[in-house]
Amino acid sequence: MKQQLMARWNSFSSKEKRILSILAFVILGLIFYAFVWLPVQHGRERLALTIPEKQAKLLLMRSQAADIELLRTQYKSLGASAGALKAAIEVSAKFHGLVPSYGDAVARGNSVKNSDDQLVLTLTKVSFDTWVKWVESLQSQSHVRVKSCRITPEGIAGQVKVEAVFTAAE
Repeated sequence: MKQQLMARWNSFSSKEKRILSILAFVILGLIFYAFVWLPVQHGRERLALTIPEKQAKLLLMRSQAADIELLRTQYKSLGASAGALKAAIEVSAKFHGLVPSYGDAVARGNSVKNSDDQLVLTLTKVSFDTWVKWVESLQSQSHVRVKSCRITPEGIAGQVKVEAVFTAAE
């Protein structure tokens, strides 16, 4: 086969050989352009558009990571200091216009006492909606959770008495 191709090539005149060589070079150039250069060029254009977007997302994630780390340190500081749980609850209660009284409670037959890691409080004649908003605020802002709770209705519609045990979230 190689010999047949060489015989065919040698049968062409020098002018035909030159034209066929130029034609082969042009075809190879077009193949290179179509299958190598164009895909690389399209990839570069696509990356030129997406890289700034990804870099902006990276900066946002880094700032969010810094915020998360700050919140984690605040969360750890709540559980670390004695009386921080009571202080967080008192500040939040005052902000929501509530006046809790602190003391011991009976939960499922077991006596629950105040300590550094849990706090028992009682609210009387408080609106149920106010209670729910306050607990949501404590959970989201101060990382304080309700460990147990007993809610009983008062005489006025919508008013309740709440006995709750709060603890710092784990």
